[in-house]
Amino acid sequence: MIKYFDKLLLSLSEIENHPILLVHALSGCQLRCFHCLNRSELIEKYHDRYYTIHDVIDYAKKQSLLFDYIVFSGGEFLLSSLDDLISDLTILRQEVKKPVIVYTNGIAFEKVVELHQRGLVDGFHVDMKLPFHLLTSEDFDLAELTLGIPLRDMSIPQRILQTLEYIISVDQGLNRIRSVRYPFLGPEAFAENRLWVEAMNRQYGRHVPYDVHSFIYNTNEEVAPSFQLARHP
Repeated sequence: MIKYFDKLLLSLSEIENHPILLVHALSGCQLRCFHCLNRSELIEKYHDRYYTIHDVIDYAKKQSLLFDYIVFSGGEFLLSSLDDLISDLTILRQEVKKPVIVYTNGIAFEKVVELHQRGLVDGFHVDMKLPFHLLTSEDFDLAELTLGIPLRDMSIPQRILQTLEYIISVDQGLNRIRSVRYPFLGPEAFAENRLWVEAMNRQYGRHVPYDVHSFIYNTNEEVAPSFQLARHP
């Protein structure tokens, strides 16, 4: 069973020109991203009170005139088991006739594919925190600072790239790719991300947007040193 934060949010700031119902899953996260704003409340804190999907559906039905999309976030929503994800999203589909968008870090590639192919998710918004296509072992310090976990190889960046390419290849207008303007990354990192997204869009004949969001410090975290992406020939 997936547990959901018992404070659902009607938001105008998440997706331009569209009010949304934002639903946070209490599923944890594989990453400890630099200055994550959701970690203390949604990942580390124990919640003895929570919503089930039926509570989410009840709220969504009552407020259906106030939002265009239902957005699932976390932590990492796709950290839940595939069976639970399929079960909850199937029930939601039957009861609430609104497009479903999932915010994800992109690690759960197989779940993204399965949920898309089953028609349970209309859009995925995936974080491209770094130019993953350019990373080598020389960039592990930078990647570990950004993602907050040790990297032993390139498997996690490669899985995220798989997800990013997949959501571009199958986009029907609701997928997006986004970055956070981390203070230790120079503008060339986001320029490289944009070039990669544009190349994938050309390859698949799609128009998935790429956004760079402002960085907000979590005052409970330490300030990080500056890094630069290693330059490779």
